[in-house]
Amino acid sequence: MIPKIIHQVWEGRTEPIPDFYLQLGETWKKHHPDWKYQLWNGDLMDAFVNEHYPQLSNAYFSFKYSVQRWDVIRYLILDKIGGIYADLDYECIHPADNYVSEKDKCYFAMEPEDHCIHFFKQNTFNNAFMASCPEHLFFKKIIDHIFFESQYAYTGNKVRDVHATTGPVMLTELYNNFPNKDDIVLFPEELVSPWTKLEARSVINGNADIPYLEKKLEKAFAIHYFFSLW
Repeated sequence: MIPKIIHQVWEGRTEPIPDFYLQLGETWKKHHPDWKYQLWNGDLMDAFVNEHYPQLSNAYFSFKYSVQRWDVIRYLILDKIGGIYADLDYECIHPADNYVSEKDKCYFAMEPEDHCIHFFKQNTFNNAFMASCPEHLFFKKIIDHIFFESQYAYTGNKVRDVHATTGPVMLTELYNNFPNKDDIVLFPEELVSPWTKLEARSVINGNADIPYLEKKLEKAFAIHYFFSLW
């Protein structure tokens, strides 16, 4: 089963966590009082890799972009420990327990349909919210692909390169070729990403159509604000 632990990541070497992120982190604690909560900083992340994946440490510390390490560490943590991973720009509005209760499954969040055009795909999912039991075969596949199989040629476009090497484009392509899709649950957007990036911005900026957006929360247990600070 998925261990009752929630992971969030903030390397913290260049700037402290914004207060808004800390407030959002509290929502996961509030709705999961019997779960452990772990915020991983840079020192903890480095120590984790060196202890549990020493064979990968040279490659891990050699990524072109820091955000690639931030992507990869979440895969390694869920592979080794399991639990829920949520980006710090995620708000929890209901407990996730009943949504991630299937044995031997892993879970990912679909991108809102309006976002998929940016990935040049009809449908895609991201790594902003994930859950898994330890040593799930799909996470093993992700790690093997990143460190041993990928032959991606960098284009110089940071966003495109990150998405293709460690992010949503890479994940979606691996999923499309994965033989045991029944072991992977893709949460529809109404559960985990009920608002688009533009809609989330309208809430933050105070110019939202509140009744319309509140209706979009009827099925949701979490809200992604899509800050993308990297």
